[in-house]
Amino acid sequence: MTYSNPGDMNSTVDLFTWVNSVTENMFFPMIIIAVWIIIFVKMLFNPSNTSAKSFGASSFMTMILVVFARVLDFVSTGFMSVFIIMTAIGGIWMLIENKGS
Repeated sequence: MTYSNPGDMNSTVDLFTWVNSVTENMFFPMIIIAVWIIIFVKMLFNPSNTSAKSFGASSFMTMILVVFARVLDFVSTGFMSVFIIMTAIGGIWMLIENKGS
């Protein structure tokens, strides 16, 4: 498959918009999911962290990235909402875990 010439690119936002359009709007969602997995696994293998902390913190960090990506119109509102809900679930999970100990 051949891709059209990206044309005039005056900023990195133009470049990322073109890359996202070439990949049918899947570039940034896949990058963000990969970042979430990397942060989650890294935090999970830290002995002082529990799974609730790892889930909540990785969801929160990724939610910040998703909000910026949404402002630049790289991801959909539904995709952003998933990470907001995951952050809320992580916060509730951490609260329940802390009440138990």
